Parts: sequence; C-alpha cells; structure tokens
Amino acid sequence: MLVVRRRLVVLAVGLLVIAACAPANERPVRGAVPGSNEAPTPPGAPPTLAPSDALRQRALPTPSPAVAQPSPGLAASPSAQASPSVVAAPPIVRTIVPSANGHVRAGAPVTLSAVLVGRSADLASASLSINGADAGAQIDKRSPRDWTIHASQALGNGPQTVKVLVRDASGAAGGFTWQFMVGEEPASTPPPDAQQ
Repeated sequence: MLVVRRRLVVLAVGLLVIAACAPANERPVRGAVPGSNEAPTPPGAPPTLAPSDALRQRALPTPSPAVAQPSPGLAASPSAQASPSVVAAPPIVRTIVPSANGHVRAGAPVTLSAVLVGRSADLASASLSINGADAGAQIDKRSPRDWTIHASQALGNGPQTVKVLVRDASGAAGGFTWQFMVGEEPASTPPPDAQQ
C-alpha cells in the first residue's frame, strides 16, 4: 500500500512539473520583466513560417505550336540533332602480365599479355609495344568484345615499359602503360655521408 502511495505521489509531482512548463513560444526571450504585461505569441504558425505566394504552384504556360525563333546573334541550325544520351565508354585494358612494378627473372623470355574489353562497341584493333618498339604481338579473339594480346621476348636486365593500345569499331580508344623490372634491381650505393 505504501509503495502504491509513493508511486501516486511521484506521478502527481511529475504531472505538475509537465503542466507548469509553458510552450516555447510563451516563454520570455530575456526572462520575465517585472511589471510587464506583454502578451505571449498568438497560437498557430509563427509569421516567419507562413507560406509565400512565390512558392505556390502555378499553371505553366502552354508551348506555342509555332516555330521557335532563334536567339539574336545565333545562326539558325538547318537540322537540329539530339545529343546522345549515352556516352560511349572506351575500351579498357585489364589483367596485365607481368604486373605493374613487378619483377621477373633475367635470362628467360618474358611473356607480356593483357586482356582487352570493348564496353560500347566491338574491338577493332590493338597493339603492344615494349620500350617503344612493336612487340609483334598476337591477338586471341574470344569474342568481338573480349580479346587477349600477348607476346614473348627476351629482354635485358633493368626497367621495361609496356604500352597497350586498343580501339573499338566506333573509334573510341583506350590503353594502358606500365613498367616492370627484369632481373634484380641494382643495389643503390648509399650517399657518402651515410657510409661513416
């Protein structure tokens, strides 16, 4: 019984506290001024939130069936052409061998290859060069849009640069250039200050 009475008292105090709190628009901004009888803000939406006539939806004017006049200073186009809505994606080079910045052993022919993918059109041509010279690559055409270009060459020790270029039937071009190392990297000699 005592527990129920305590709960009722706590509930009554809580309700009084909630009822005593006035809404935010009825609280004074700078505190209560003694002797002031300022009226609280009237109920409803504050005047700053009233809808603007400029934002109300209006009926748009209907377009005229007449031919539009060109803007002054611009020549009229004899035939208007719609711009393409889809941007043609160029072909891409992926799955390169050897990997970019990779190392291969010296003394054996190095196999160079890349997978070529036509994204917007069938592939038309491809080339592979090593250090600026044509590598005499062969092309395996798995499908009109999926080719592999490859070559095998004996290369000297040191850094090598491979460049693959690809063009599709629409004329879009893609390509990729990467480097790799044949043999071990030459040991760099430390600067004279570091040898002390």
